[in-house]
Amino acid sequence: MQISGHGKVDHLAKVLLGVHEAENSGARQAPVQAKVGKDEVQISAQAKELQRIRELVNQPDAARAEHVERIKRALDTGTYDISGRAVGDALIKQVLTDAIL
Repeated sequence: MQISGHGKVDHLAKVLLGVHEAENSGARQAPVQAKVGKDEVQISAQAKELQRIRELVNQPDAARAEHVERIKRALDTGTYDISGRAVGDALIKQVLTDAIL
């Protein structure tokens, strides 16, 4: 995911990380002063929070893996059954979620 400063994803990141409030209050970051002979990198609190969230998302989910495995076994044995209504509800939910983000 790349947040470029434009669009709905940027707005969501601002809301989740509280950046929106800091920008509206007129808060400005102090300019970074260059040091001669030494390179330095500073990572903002928002960037650190995004990194933490990304690490959480990339962690394996044992419950989800078991659920997927149960579905695979049911498909293989021909016992998997799901209602059309449940599929329709899931599709609508996904479309609405995509429209918000």
